[in-house]
Amino acid sequence: MPKLFAIIVVAGSAGFPADTQPPAIAVDPPQAVLAGAFARTQLRVSGSDAAGRAIDLTGVCRYESLAPAVLAVSATGQVRPLADGSGAIRVKHGDQSIDIPFTVSDVTARPAVSFREDVIPVLSKAGCNQGACHAAQYGQGGLKLSVFAFAPDEDHRNIVRDWMQRRISPADPGDSLILRKATLETPHGGGRRFDVGSYEHDLVSAWIRAGAPGLAAQEPEVVGLSVSPADRVYATGESQQLRVVARYSDGSERDVTHVARYDSLSDAVNTVSPAGQLTAAGHGQAGVMVRYQGQAKVSIVEVPTGRTVDLSGFTPNNFVDELVAARWRRLGLQPSGPSNDAEFVRRAFLDAIGTLPPPDRVRAFLASSDPDKRAALVDELLGLTGDPKRDIYTNEWSAYWALKWGDLLRNNRNDTGDGGMWALYNWTRRSLRENKPVDQFVREIITAQGSIFENGPANYYRIARDPAELAETTAQVFLGVRLMCAKCHHHPFEVYGQSDYYGLAAFFTRVGAKSSPDFGSLGGDSVVMVTSSGDVRHPRTGAIMQPTPLQAKPIDPTAVADRRRPLAEWLTAKDNRLFAQNVVNRFWAYLMGAGLVEPIDDMRATNPATNPELLDALAADFVAHDFDIRRLMRVIMTSRVYGLSSIPTADNATDTRFYTHYSVKRLPAEVLLDAIDTACGTREKFPNIPLGTRAIELPDPNYTSYFLDTMGRPQRVAVCECERTAEPNLAQVLQITNGDLIARKLTDPKGRISQLIADNRSDADAIAELYWHVFGRAPTAEDVAGAHAIIGRADNRREGLEDLMWAMCNCREFLFNH
Repeated sequence: MPKLFAIIVVAGSAGFPADTQPPAIAVDPPQAVLAGAFARTQLRVSGSDAAGRAIDLTGVCRYESLAPAVLAVSATGQVRPLADGSGAIRVKHGDQSIDIPFTVSDVTARPAVSFREDVIPVLSKAGCNQGACHAAQYGQGGLKLSVFAFAPDEDHRNIVRDWMQRRISPADPGDSLILRKATLETPHGGGRRFDVGSYEHDLVSAWIRAGAPGLAAQEPEVVGLSVSPADRVYATGESQQLRVVARYSDGSERDVTHVARYDSLSDAVNTVSPAGQLTAAGHGQAGVMVRYQGQAKVSIVEVPTGRTVDLSGFTPNNFVDELVAARWRRLGLQPSGPSNDAEFVRRAFLDAIGTLPPPDRVRAFLASSDPDKRAALVDELLGLTGDPKRDIYTNEWSAYWALKWGDLLRNNRNDTGDGGMWALYNWTRRSLRENKPVDQFVREIITAQGSIFENGPANYYRIARDPAELAETTAQVFLGVRLMCAKCHHHPFEVYGQSDYYGLAAFFTRVGAKSSPDFGSLGGDSVVMVTSSGDVRHPRTGAIMQPTPLQAKPIDPTAVADRRRPLAEWLTAKDNRLFAQNVVNRFWAYLMGAGLVEPIDDMRATNPATNPELLDALAADFVAHDFDIRRLMRVIMTSRVYGLSSIPTADNATDTRFYTHYSVKRLPAEVLLDAIDTACGTREKFPNIPLGTRAIELPDPNYTSYFLDTMGRPQRVAVCECERTAEPNLAQVLQITNGDLIARKLTDPKGRISQLIADNRSDADAIAELYWHVFGRAPTAEDVAGAHAIIGRADNRREGLEDLMWAMCNCREFLFNH
């Protein structure tokens, strides 16, 4: 019969007056089992302060073991076993106490140690298998380990058998080179990784003493990780002890707080110790990334400013406003006021259709007293009024968003030829004009076959041609998952490994192509088809991979003629949260200037959304309305958040992720060129395409334009959103200020300035006309005075008007969407 023991935990009543009874406390875990000499359990004691806010009491507790022969407890609440037995942990706080059942088993003099589940986590936490250490391309000091232990069998061989087995000493484990290096008893380029007598040292010593066993057959694997607390609001300077539990394939669980790795996602907001104790360092929202055995999670840290938020003047239009406002209240963020009508109409035109608003439309909008005129304008731009006389921007809308989809799909004649490029562009633009649901749009791409000249989406398989590239492209474009790292090793910040990568690639191994003579002298046609053979092997194990969706069960390849069909169904399924979240996050970023997740094509557990409730709500609404892009854009653009002023206040000037003001965006290259044409009353001529074709209508980047290339037009050779750059550089400044393009537009004999002079318009009329076409507003008295001064300084009137328009086209008000 096991003996009964106890640990008493005594805490002061931190945060409470001496004569006040503190609120009830809670202990995590409520009961515990320690199985094995190297098992550990981290106690996490929590309560609430006088204001009812959650606080961590773990660090202020006093711990005492009443069974020193069976259990020991550290000053930070980590419990370790010494001998078999059972009992309880008593947690005391003030006059309150909680008894936690506690059982210890399997403590032996020669404990069993698993290389996979015990040794590898120790080496990982010590940093031994990082790219900068022994997981470098050629290892370090003769020892080569796999990155983040993605190949444990190879790691075992290299540690135990490589180098004539001199790295371990079973007869005297403490004399093993692997331990002497780690404890710096022998010179080690990586410095001291742990101390003699530490948990890590004792565990590796026990493993070596047991004969350094390798991987056990049928050993359960880690399939999940939980971190508590998952999120919490902190005051600056507050601390929190995290607790991490791993879940295994056999259903068992294990406290791994002591061997998990911790990294702060923003040192400005929080820091974290190797033991998992985080400290709130500054205002904002960030988190702690927790990694263990290929699993990764984040504990969200929210540190409010402490300011009182007054949202009495902010009346929500929809759920977007409600959820954004809830985050403002939580973090103590005060939003800017609303934009004025002139700002809004220009913003909406540029965001929705990439086009400056016509002056007449702006004047009508400003003159309207309709309280719903902003929503009505959005409906017109998106073609949602149902009235053909008002839904007049369908061509502009489809052109602008075909440009964006062309970037994502990398539509480029260098890969597909002229015929294939035009086929994909025309199909994309037609799909947008028809408002084809995004799930159907994607399914048609994934399952496409036939002539690349006749079936536009078939070009997807001419742009990315091998299964590996298709797997990477499909994951990043349609799921926002960057899978490239998993090609060679386990993803450092995600759950995906090589099996996930090649399981996804297996869907594309039976896609082939053959040339076709059907288009005669045009040539270049290719027919995408499904073949009857083709597999992909795991590069390390050599096993043939079954087609497997990410983190899902394999499909039966014998049950389908085309492996891509079940992939397309899984990818676009209504319960595939990644698909819907990826789409709504991208469009939120396009419209709001920053994604809820940034970078917008890096959706992972360790890169959490700044407003996860909003991301979930947008995705759920998108799915509920059958993946309707126009409706999604309407939800965002009719929110009051979208209509806020871009001018920050003193309180929110540093905010870039919580949408307290509209994020100013530089105009994309094509939009800027079209805007210059619109402002100057000119038309740019691109080679081999009719005059009047706008830059946003160009089907691929192979139309010569030094201006577009300089201003960041992507060449569509990479699948990353980052290929279209918005970062300014000197070449762009010189192109705008001294480049040939603007000079041509200003002096064009058919341009706006020439027309103003031909019509003999007065300076006052000319100034007003330029302001309406360039900025979409009437000039102020100060603007008029400044404009007259510029014109007056010139040698002649034409040069004065050219100088004025040059200055306006170089102004931030013109170059940015605000």
